[in-house]
Amino acid sequence: MNIFYNYGKITTDKGEDMDKKKFSHEWVFLFIVIAMAVVLRFVYIDIPLWYDEACSWFTAIQKFPFGIIDNLLTLDLQHTPLYFFALHFWMKMFGDTEVMLRVFSLIFGVGTVPLVYFFAKKISTKQIAIISTGLATVSPLLVFFSTEVRMYPMVVFLVMLSLNYLVDFEQKNDIKSLLKLTTANVLIPYTFVGGIFYNIALLFSYGVYLGLNNREKFNKYIKFAIGEFVLLIPYFVLIAYYAKMRSVFVVSHEGPLNFVTLVDMVRNFFGSTITDNIYWPATSPYLFTFSFTMLVVVPCCYFVYGYIQCLKKSEKFEKVLTYTILSALVLAIVFAYFKVNIFTVRYILYLLPPMLILSTIGLSKKISPIHLKIFVALFILCSCRFDFTHASVEKILKTNAFKAVSLEASKFNLESYDIVIMPFGSDAPYYFKAERGPQVYNFDFHKEVRNPYNKNYYDEYQRDMMANSSRYGVIYDSIFADKGFSDAHFEYFMQNVNNKVPKGRYVLLALYGDDASQLVQLQDLRKSVTSIEDIKNNTLSIMLEKYLIDVRAYLDSQFNYLGSETVGNYTYLLYQKR
Repeated sequence: MNIFYNYGKITTDKGEDMDKKKFSHEWVFLFIVIAMAVVLRFVYIDIPLWYDEACSWFTAIQKFPFGIIDNLLTLDLQHTPLYFFALHFWMKMFGDTEVMLRVFSLIFGVGTVPLVYFFAKKISTKQIAIISTGLATVSPLLVFFSTEVRMYPMVVFLVMLSLNYLVDFEQKNDIKSLLKLTTANVLIPYTFVGGIFYNIALLFSYGVYLGLNNREKFNKYIKFAIGEFVLLIPYFVLIAYYAKMRSVFVVSHEGPLNFVTLVDMVRNFFGSTITDNIYWPATSPYLFTFSFTMLVVVPCCYFVYGYIQCLKKSEKFEKVLTYTILSALVLAIVFAYFKVNIFTVRYILYLLPPMLILSTIGLSKKISPIHLKIFVALFILCSCRFDFTHASVEKILKTNAFKAVSLEASKFNLESYDIVIMPFGSDAPYYFKAERGPQVYNFDFHKEVRNPYNKNYYDEYQRDMMANSSRYGVIYDSIFADKGFSDAHFEYFMQNVNNKVPKGRYVLLALYGDDASQLVQLQDLRKSVTSIEDIKNNTLSIMLEKYLIDVRAYLDSQFNYLGSETVGNYTYLLYQKR
């Protein structure tokens, strides 16, 4: 008996030692990949902010909570508040330098990596988990956006958290896991407005799966889904308000969805490189060189093929996950088709980590383990090389896109008495927050003009007409009137620009990109507008032309025009008060 007892005890001890060894190895692996994730993402930590990131800062510096909400309801008109609430308190504790703003996002970007490992391990093998984690660690798109001062890293983290809790509930069928799942799901849309696509896709895919396979679990899940819906009622009220306001926008930026947009999404999701201007779909055709084929086309083919195989050959629950992610993508495409939202990779970034995991599972079912390991190793090496070198490119691009105006103002030695007019970006003056620096004229053309109820740009009678089809007549009449667009804007401009600048001081007009091409004379604008139909077809450009005509006329009345220059993405016009 003792022999058997001791033998059994020895065996148990060895088993425990093996478990401890595996556990130790697992945490060593996680430590290594987390350290690697931090290093790769840290190369972007000191890059200047671009406009959208500066908007995050401006929204978050408002008073909590009503100042932030007021900014969202009156100027932003598209985002939900949770991210800005969190960023507000982060800045209270750590300040609002570029580095500290990016560190807040970095926490979520790095935190996503271990969540990928745990999720993949729960639904597949440890080998798949290791491979998927390696891919998520080096993915150029995930690395780049992990330090973005926007809500994207946070919502990616929350979606991976939700998926982990979903698997826990599927495997344990316990209330605790379901409560965690519901909590994560509620936080997702309040963090990112487009996150609701994931919620809808999950409810439909998993709900159907449970309804067909486990009625008892289905009833439990639906009860919590109803609770989730109740908690999201304020979200739906907010979205309804946004939809109402955006339906009467005078101008909008939602471009058409086309096949090239979808190709660009696949290219940036799965390539071992990303495009330089990742924020918008590429407009020029790809140049199919050998390096582009090997670095982009080949990995895209692998990952898309793997995802298709996961759809075809997975077990029931894996298939549910695959359909959930695919359904969320389809919803984003459909809404973009109807111009409710813009289809761009940053708005669907939360789909990338689960796609990488599911694609890896699919590939493991069709290619040999050594084949898979070679492909992944090459992808990781190429991605790491790109991650380390791309930061310098982005630093130049983001400087030219937004920070450049403050650098130009410094070159002209502009001070607190001077004013900078930025038709694009003046609602987020991050680089003009210094007390001794020039002031920014608080009027972002694109955001102010699009709102037909804006009292700073439209007169009372115009506001009544701009909210319907009569707007085109208002614009037409303003072009042929012998005055500015409205008395309201004339008074607002005089009060905030002409009357503020002392004699001898300066106004710098900074025009971004193609906005400079809208610098036309009034007679040329009138020649180009022959009918109301012309305004319907070119509302944005015509209104910007009229706006710039008015601004220059108001400045000419009290300022001397000193000249202009084009530097990088901006064209600058300098005026001095007489």
